[in-house]
Amino acid sequence: MKLVTLQQASDHLRRDTDADDNDLNLKIEGASGAVLRYLNGAPYWVPELSPDGKPLLDSSGDPIYETDSAGDRIVLQEVQNATLMLVGYFYKEREGSNENAVPEQYGYGYLPLGVTAILFPIRQLALA
Repeated sequence: MKLVTLQQASDHLRRDTDADDNDLNLKIEGASGAVLRYLNGAPYWVPELSPDGKPLLDSSGDPIYETDSAGDRIVLQEVQNATLMLVGYFYKEREGSNENAVPEQYGYGYLPLGVTAILFPIRQLALA
């Protein structure tokens, strides 16, 4: 599942060409997957809210989420922003240089700190 569109990613990167759309689509898919794994099952859609600001629930007690005109759930802005940041990281660091690497003390396999700073408040934490 892609959390952002090709147009959103192109705008974020301030691209003025579509010559590398296939590559950018791969980066969107990779970034979306990494973000979803980090969220660890936490909902990443915009909940419908009652007039007093509380999430609306269906008859089963599950949250109801906002949908767009196509009927697809709308992704939280924070999740879109984090995904775009990660797409930008993948786009800039396509050769795997260490210029913007995650600091070594965090170990390998971690997302860039800006991405995790946005996502951590909504992440589903797991107990070991």
